[in-house]
Amino acid sequence: LIGWAEARIPHCRFCSDARAIGHVRDGRIVGVFVYDNFTPRSCLMHFASDGSRRWLSRGFLIRAFAYPFVQCGFARVTGPISEHNMPSRRIAEKLGCVEEGRLREEGPEGEDLILYGLLARECRW
Repeated sequence: LIGWAEARIPHCRFCSDARAIGHVRDGRIVGVFVYDNFTPRSCLMHFASDGSRRWLSRGFLIRAFAYPFVQCGFARVTGPISEHNMPSRRIAEKLGCVEEGRLREEGPEGEDLILYGLLARECRW
């Protein structure tokens, strides 16, 4: 799952502590959430899809957020997204994530990465 996600996120290599949860439909992976950079209170959360419109489901979202918030007991997750990746930014915002900051010129093409955050108490999934 981690390799599948890396192949779909440009210039991406997850940390050695990465864990993932995937969504399979009709025998094919259609979406993956990857978690890495674990701290005592949080982790980074990333997502990748096959590009279809049906990769997200309510059940998949519940499982994707249960891992950091229920199983790991984290207070928050943070997701870095390229400023140019409008589809991913829209999904993050629809999921309830809030823009919290910007890493200037940190992206693979020199673009800014926008940091989205979600607190466990704000999660509706």
